[in-house]
Amino acid sequence: MTSPLPTSVPSDGTLRIDFVPTITTRTAPKAATELLAAGSQELAGYVTGDGFNPSGEQATVTDERIATTQTFEQPGRKTKSLSVTYVHNPDDPTNNEAYLTLEEGTTGYIVTRYGVPRGQTYAAGDIVDVWPIKAGEPLKQWNGANSVHTVTQRLFVVGDVVIDAVAAA
Repeated sequence: MTSPLPTSVPSDGTLRIDFVPTITTRTAPKAATELLAAGSQELAGYVTGDGFNPSGEQATVTDERIATTQTFEQPGRKTKSLSVTYVHNPDDPTNNEAYLTLEEGTTGYIVTRYGVPRGQTYAAGDIVDVWPIKAGEPLKQWNGANSVHTVTQRLFVVGDVVIDAVAAA
């Protein structure tokens, strides 16, 4: 017997990315008082189509034994990295909020939510990823003719990333 194909979720318009200045408990950020608090900034409207780049690596711990001719492995330390590319409008601060929010040295959290329409507000029960970050240097890019001005920026991960946190009330 063949299993039915699982339902897929279109990715267009269903990734929300926010900068949040303060989160008390990363495993359960509060939807109303933290994720939607003053000072939080929605960034997905600024991030380019290929501009959200989380990555990770995991080291290998070798496990050699005298009693065997094989070298075994164990999972080792993890390294998570995050960089973003976003549009840059130096002439209009109201259309340059990503650049102004992610000033070099700024600390806070990048919170992402997948599979829900971007414009839908955060609510208790939402599954989110929480990245504690310190903003690196923003580098302005010249992209040539028929393009827009962008900035590429490394967001240094400064604490444990929580994947699949559940937003609290």
